[in-house]
Amino acid sequence: MTGLGVGLTHVPGAEPLLEACADLLEVVEIEPQTLWRARPDGTTGCDEETLRRLADLPGARLLHGVGNPVGGCRPPDPRQTALVGELAERLRAPWVSEHLAFNRTGRDGEAFRTGFMLPPRQTPEGVRCGVASVRAMADALPVPLAVEIGANYLRPRADELPDGRFVAGVAEGAGCGLLLDLHNVLANERNGRAPVDGLLDELPLDRVWEVHLAGGFEHRGYWLDAHSGLPDEELLALAERVLPRLPALRAVLFEVTGSAVPYLDPPAVRDLLVRVREQWRPRPAAGPFPPTRVPRLRPPADEPGAGPDDEPGAGPDPEEWEYALGALAIGRRPDGPLARELAADPAIALLRELVAELRASQLAGTLTHTIRLLLLTLGEAGVRALLDDYTRSRPPEPFATEEAEAFAVHLRRTRPRVPWLTDVLELDLGLLRVRLDDVPRTVRLGTDPNDLLAALGAGRLPVAPKRGEFLVRLTA
Repeated sequence: MTGLGVGLTHVPGAEPLLEACADLLEVVEIEPQTLWRARPDGTTGCDEETLRRLADLPGARLLHGVGNPVGGCRPPDPRQTALVGELAERLRAPWVSEHLAFNRTGRDGEAFRTGFMLPPRQTPEGVRCGVASVRAMADALPVPLAVEIGANYLRPRADELPDGRFVAGVAEGAGCGLLLDLHNVLANERNGRAPVDGLLDELPLDRVWEVHLAGGFEHRGYWLDAHSGLPDEELLALAERVLPRLPALRAVLFEVTGSAVPYLDPPAVRDLLVRVREQWRPRPAAGPFPPTRVPRLRPPADEPGAGPDDEPGAGPDPEEWEYALGALAIGRRPDGPLARELAADPAIALLRELVAELRASQLAGTLTHTIRLLLLTLGEAGVRALLDDYTRSRPPEPFATEEAEAFAVHLRRTRPRVPWLTDVLELDLGLLRVRLDDVPRTVRLGTDPNDLLAALGAGRLPVAPKRGEFLVRLTA
């Protein structure tokens, strides 16, 4: 594995940062799901224009999955894995990464997505599930795989392995690399989970190929892994102390969400990259990947207190855990003893809020005029009630475009009293579908689209728009 260096993750809207830091970029990491588009015919396409722009940037390329995690009972989606593999070959990525988490679960023939990456069951059986999931993806990829240690807002449990031992068991059992997101592990510490130093002592540090730096903020008594800005000084001091301890480290990336990019000062991002480059430089080359080792799930027999009854893992199995936690996260009522136990954790309310906010932001980005019309007519409280009704009735979709189509079905079924809603929704859906497959479409409206779009674009309701029969041809 050759040396890479310091760089940025790419998200929609990040072009100003990439341009401002172009001369410093040694690597750019791409989240493949942000480039994919679910077409109306059920296939998935790639945003080739954005990909061409990214190909022109300096430095190497990495891929970081954000929608097909490898930590749960269900194996990763093979369709998404194949798409990542194809993109990795096109971009010559030396490795790809995914999250050690789950976002799909089900029971009794029902399967649903959680809309958020959730922590897996941290027991020996959970390790075995994680190893199988990681191997399923790694064996299908043309390049090596690293897994990211995720944020976990739940309170620690007496029946689970410590965070570091769980991650070590999966990484060593699967023979994969690690992506150490220092903001994740610092947020976990701030939220009452494993201290960072204790976690690092349990990790196989020779498997850490990549490090992420990010910013967050406090909300409802939790420190959120929000990727909302620059790292704070505590995180930068942690990086300065930890980076030299990672012998296989090849890339350090600053990670930020697209919604936070407009609030970042590009010179400050440049200063961050310069500071990290002064703290750490990759070695010219690395040796072979560390060999697979048997995970150490309990202390040896000669250690005090060791024995067959000391190994955490009693209680709910991973499949039961994932269904209960996933159902609670999407807003369902507690169903069964485990769900009632988990519902007592204050983090459940936070997870529900994060899932709902993510789904709302996806709709705002895809059905822009429709959401604006709803807000202007119903107000924020009315729209929140409408969205709550929708999210309770339907689990999250894998892509924002599919979420938009599902919400449109909900609006047609519930028929909220909103003037011009049918026409505005048809316009938004038509525009969305044209962007997906670049095929022109004609929509039939009962209101002049120019009147509708001019008013909504200015942030106000239309005033006496022209009525009639309008055929509107939409093109890319």
